Amino acid sequence: TPEEARLFMQKLRQIYLALRISDCSMEEGSLRCDGNVSLRRRGTTAFGTKTELKNMNSFKNLHDGLAYEICRQAEVLEEGGVIYQETRHWDPSAKRTIVMRVKETADDYRLFPEPDLAPYDLTDEFIEGVRAKLPELPDQKAARYAADFGLTSYDARHLVEHRATADFFDECMALAAAEADGGAFAKPLANLIINDVTAWLNAHEGEALVATPLSAARAVALVKLTVADAISSKQAKEVFAAIMDEDADPEAIVEARGMKQVSDTGAIEAVVDEVIAANPDEVARYRDGNDKLIGFFVGQCMKAMRGQGNPKIINELLAKKLG
Repeated sequence: TPEEARLFMQKLRQIYLALRISDCSMEEGSLRCDGNVSLRRRGTTAFGTKTELKNMNSFKNLHDGLAYEICRQAEVLEEGGVIYQETRHWDPSAKRTIVMRVKETADDYRLFPEPDLAPYDLTDEFIEGVRAKLPELPDQKAARYAADFGLTSYDARHLVEHRATADFFDECMALAAAEADGGAFAKPLANLIINDVTAWLNAHEGEALVATPLSAARAVALVKLTVADAISSKQAKEVFAAIMDEDADPEAIVEARGMKQVSDTGAIEAVVDEVIAANPDEVARYRDGNDKLIGFFVGQCMKAMRGQGNPKIINELLAKKLG
């Protein structure tokens, strides 16, 4: 199917990138593909006449061009028409294929033997030697991320989509291994790379991850702050943006902006008690079944603590005391 063709080409591109064969930029022409289509009726064995879609320069164009050409050929055959062996061009603006040139016979391809290319037998030893030198390929890497770090297949697949993000994640996890609870860093690090880092790179097209202010050490330090509940996930996004803008360490940013969360249960409980005492009407409405008011109480607590209260602890204490 067109979708299988698209997925196949994306997988091939991942492998080429992992092997450092090419930068595989379809837009710049360092990776192109042709899509050949031929149809035959169910139950028949003879192949149909094929057409070629030449030099497709994006996965979307490949998918859309094949889908159109399959439908076009089916329509011609259903009407009793003839499919000609020809090269066609996919016009994405018109969303249709256009004839470029007709190739009626094999001679039109001007194929001929190359006398200087002698047969070469690849021995089993040679093949095994090459296989032993291969780096870890994307599918193997994704399987390792799932097995070693407990990542979902979705997260693992997105991390290995680009060599730079996979290498960065590996570097981060190597540093995280030195932490007492380093295993807990895998999911938040994956989220940071898949969401924040990828979005930043997309917005700054042409920037290489290794050239940004975000080092693996800074990424691990940022995640460590969130894992320890020193800052909230919302604050973590603010700190990430500051790292990229100011080229500063996450701890210094948190300190300079007074962002460190208060996680002292006793201090938070005192604020929760004050907020509950100051809003008896809202407490009564909440206990009458208006559960949405929990957001009001959380907001009042956060306001009293100037945004530095740990929202997780605040929610837990409110649920306990209001229940």
